[in-house]
Amino acid sequence: MKAPEIRNWIHSAIVALSLQRSYHPDVTKSLSSTSKMVQPVWTYLAVSRYPLRFAAAAVLALASSAHAVDTTLVQAGFTGVGITPNARVLRWGTLGLAYDNQLPGFPNPKGHNLVAGIGLFPGLEISGRIASNDLNSNCFAPPGCQARDLSANAKIALPLDANGKWHIAGGATDAGGEINFVNTVYGVLTYSTDFFDASAGAAKRRNTTRARPGSPLNGVFGNVVAQPLPWLQGHLEYSDNNAWAGAKLLAPTGWLPQGWNAFAGVNFRLNDNRHTEKSWATVGLTIPLYAVPRLPDAGPKAEPIALLPNQAAEPSYPATVLPPVLQQLAPPAPPASQAPPSEEDFRVLAIALEEKGLEDISVGRLPDGGIAVRANNATYNWNALDAMGVALGLISRQFGSSSLSYRIVLTQRQLPFVGVTGQTNCLKDWIDGRATTCTAGQLFSAGSGDLDELHSGVTWTIREQAGSWKTVRVGLSPVLRTAVATEVGVFDYSLGLRAAFQLPLWQGAVGEIRQVVPVANSSNFSDTGIYSGRRIRSRIDRALFSQAVRVPIGMWTGASPAQATKWGLSSVVAQVHAGRINDYYDGAMGELRWEPGEGRYRIAAQAGWFTMADYHQPVKRAGVLYEPKVATPILASYRYSLMRTRTDFEATGGRFMNRDTGVQLGMTQWFSDVAVSVYYRHTTLDPIPARQFVGVTLSLPLGPRKDMSPGKLVQVTGTPRFGHSLETVVGRSNLVSPGYGVLPDVPDLDSIHNSDRASLLYFEDNMRRIRDAAR
Repeated sequence: MKAPEIRNWIHSAIVALSLQRSYHPDVTKSLSSTSKMVQPVWTYLAVSRYPLRFAAAAVLALASSAHAVDTTLVQAGFTGVGITPNARVLRWGTLGLAYDNQLPGFPNPKGHNLVAGIGLFPGLEISGRIASNDLNSNCFAPPGCQARDLSANAKIALPLDANGKWHIAGGATDAGGEINFVNTVYGVLTYSTDFFDASAGAAKRRNTTRARPGSPLNGVFGNVVAQPLPWLQGHLEYSDNNAWAGAKLLAPTGWLPQGWNAFAGVNFRLNDNRHTEKSWATVGLTIPLYAVPRLPDAGPKAEPIALLPNQAAEPSYPATVLPPVLQQLAPPAPPASQAPPSEEDFRVLAIALEEKGLEDISVGRLPDGGIAVRANNATYNWNALDAMGVALGLISRQFGSSSLSYRIVLTQRQLPFVGVTGQTNCLKDWIDGRATTCTAGQLFSAGSGDLDELHSGVTWTIREQAGSWKTVRVGLSPVLRTAVATEVGVFDYSLGLRAAFQLPLWQGAVGEIRQVVPVANSSNFSDTGIYSGRRIRSRIDRALFSQAVRVPIGMWTGASPAQATKWGLSSVVAQVHAGRINDYYDGAMGELRWEPGEGRYRIAAQAGWFTMADYHQPVKRAGVLYEPKVATPILASYRYSLMRTRTDFEATGGRFMNRDTGVQLGMTQWFSDVAVSVYYRHTTLDPIPARQFVGVTLSLPLGPRKDMSPGKLVQVTGTPRFGHSLETVVGRSNLVSPGYGVLPDVPDLDSIHNSDRASLLYFEDNMRRIRDAAR
């Protein structure tokens, strides 16, 4: 759209606005330069009795300053205007939330509409929507709840030109489930300028009856949006021979954390229709999921530079390309005239590492006179990259003025999982942002070789300073059980607090006791409520001994170091558990994990035998899966990582805790330390019919990025990973079916492999974060 066309369009709007109480045939003539699709909109404007309804359209006449139009989530579960979509999507890695006091298309449009969506991939957004006329009423008891619906939505968008002016998108709303109040499929084309968006498309709705109007998005539709000021946006839209207008106030960027956006708005119906009330309000918020807060005492962050000479700069969040594989460079020997570090230097470094929260610290001398460091991480529980960065920063500050080789191995629960070798002066240059012509650091993972070999021939001066076995770990985390958008309530919950007491015993071994106490719950989770059996109660939910070991398959098979590296034989890890789990199951379990090479894929298996203490035969009810007296889970899984987008694809199959058998397919998208997973599960237990579920899980760390440093007696930590899932039954009745696909509640091996992020590919792709933590 050219500038003269925009001026004519604005002029047409002003002409329409001037005719507030009467219709005049000249209006149609004055709109001859506009498309036929938008003429009904101006007709509604011309005949409307209420000038206040023109507020949104009047914004167009004020559009004299350029500002990009902000994208917001709307009540139907897509990015758009108020009723109709555009061809935009939520930005990759952005969480969107929206609330409207309106249910367009429902039999009674007055109610509560809540939407949560995420930009899962570039060009793809998914969302969930809860729509209910009432928040607390029981649909089975008079007077009922009218309508209550939990639905899923998705939209895919693509650019059509290099300048980003034209976009095309398609999507669906209210997909899946037994009842579809506003199910719609649509396609839309959007043209964008600096301050103005225009969209047109077509949609097809389902399930429309005289008693149920269905989605207002149907047939040919269109909308125009103008944002003349950074904080003001107005729009007009048309669909199914109906029209609406609206305006939004956008929060100034200085009012919110970096990357956050918030809005509040109002929408008006411009003609009589049964889809909406005369007006309604909307509010929303968007939050970036990939922002990483700074560590305490961290220095300024600079633009990323290459870790090795001639290597391309690592990508900013989110990644779009995979960095090249690190060159296999050996650290050069120091000049003969250089004085080697003294034992006092090693002691100073060990003290500094301890002050930063590392433990089991060993510092010694390499055969070539360089520095060897080994330390355990139990403090940087968001991401072990931070621990590695902090350790490298200390080495560079103390020895960066000398040309010394260094080799550092980082462990979790005393098992090595990442190592770095390099030259101290080049490391300092890289951390400080200066160009370097030598090896600042070369990364190694367990899949690329035996990390213990990096310290072959070392003479240790400090051995296991700040031993981990001296400190009891107290981890505090919330416990949440919910029932969302069911026939008895929109949101029912049982909230508790869990305190986990852990004591490291020896390499790979830990003893743990967890106590759960209830904090609050909704009435349906009370002792007399419908979900009383699932409420959180005060009890010890885990008392467990765990032992993890790295299985020496290479040594058992007599494979050479080259063969062991080729097949990733040093990356096989096993773990056994014995004790109580899941509140009242006693027994034992074993797990095996293999992540060879660069870590692109991981294979795991687990099996166990548990018996329930104080078992009482439950009363059977149709569709509900009860816990058996004896649980014998046996599961296998395969995970593939696509590091280009930081996406994991995983398949798990076998027999679950409640003896149902089936398969679960899932995809996890990582945004820094936040993970969003979507999954499909098919499982059955004869003679109960098979169940199919789809769900989404949000997983994130709770607490500070750096936990309290280990003390002489106790260390209080946050929650490395807190996850909560929302799932629904598909393919049949919406009957609530708890108990399917339950996993044994044991600390799996992923938890000591940086939340399944301990591959060489992952560390190479996140060198920027290592450098930032080093400062």
